[in-house]
Amino acid sequence: MRRYLKIAKWRANKQLQQQQRSWQPHKTKLVERIQAIWFNLSTAQKLYLLALSSLIVLQSGWLSATITIIALVIEFWPKFNQLWHSLAGKALILIFYASIANFVLAGASGIVNDVTHVSSTHFNYTHNFATLLYLPPWAMGISLATLLLFQLFLPFYIFALLLIKPFGSERIKFISQSYSPLLTAIVRFVLASVVLINLISFIDDQPPEEVLDNIVSTFADSKAIAKESGEEQQKAVEELSEKIEQQLPDSSEKPLTPKPDINLDGDGETAENLRQFLDTKGYFERSKRLIAMFAYSFEADSYSRCVKTENSKAVELNDYEIVQVTPDNNAEYGYRFEVIACDSPGILPVTK
Repeated sequence: MRRYLKIAKWRANKQLQQQQRSWQPHKTKLVERIQAIWFNLSTAQKLYLLALSSLIVLQSGWLSATITIIALVIEFWPKFNQLWHSLAGKALILIFYASIANFVLAGASGIVNDVTHVSSTHFNYTHNFATLLYLPPWAMGISLATLLLFQLFLPFYIFALLLIKPFGSERIKFISQSYSPLLTAIVRFVLASVVLINLISFIDDQPPEEVLDNIVSTFADSKAIAKESGEEQQKAVEELSEKIEQQLPDSSEKPLTPKPDINLDGDGETAENLRQFLDTKGYFERSKRLIAMFAYSFEADSYSRCVKTENSKAVELNDYEIVQVTPDNNAEYGYRFEVIACDSPGILPVTK
């Protein structure tokens, strides 16, 4: 019995060795093929592959988005430079980003008005500070959205180049410089979408999964509304607006334990401002707190010809009115902005 077991073990080992020897050439060819493909990829394509692997294997959206941004910069920066050195390209780039800057300036003016309750023309430096806060996310978001639209049309462009290749077109060299340009365009589109979703997640302080669900549900609702009649569309739009309003946080809601209306000094005030800043959700809401803090700390005057309350600062609107800025933990953005009559030695307020 032991002899038969030894013979069976010897035959099994022999068959295993034969299978390993038969698979060895295929394994070698596979490794050589993978190496050949890897060395044919550009640096941006290798980073795209790494970002896709981190998204699938590690399931890390932020790591994938960071790697994708680096790959996009490496791939498109030479094309951007080439476009910049042409007269038409330089005009196109300037018009594109000047349009973004104009919208950001207008938006920042409205944000300053929302925070201070007066026109932004009276808070010039605060308006500039708000513009600096809002310009990077707007520029990056619109640039990524434009890149996504470009990726949608890129496969059709490549297909058109392939159609005119038999006619001796030299433009086909534009896509022959990289390995598998069509597959690269698809992967780039997916990864650029991941970057955009993570950017929205960072701005709104929401999980990426929730942002994706909101985009999908909004698209599904819009598609359903488009198929309905006029009256049904109006009704569906109203229901969708009510649904969105219910999802928005109510700024009038106060904490269950109200805070005393006292002005903290020194480290206590700094700690309280930091705590409220961290409790605020969303990049834009936190930006409003920073704008209010900037207006009080840098724009408003500590001394004024008009009478003001203690621990407050003033910004003059005209000869008869001032904006009094006072730290208030119960205020919406940590500071209370009030327009009051100027009570000075030369001007007395009108008695009602």
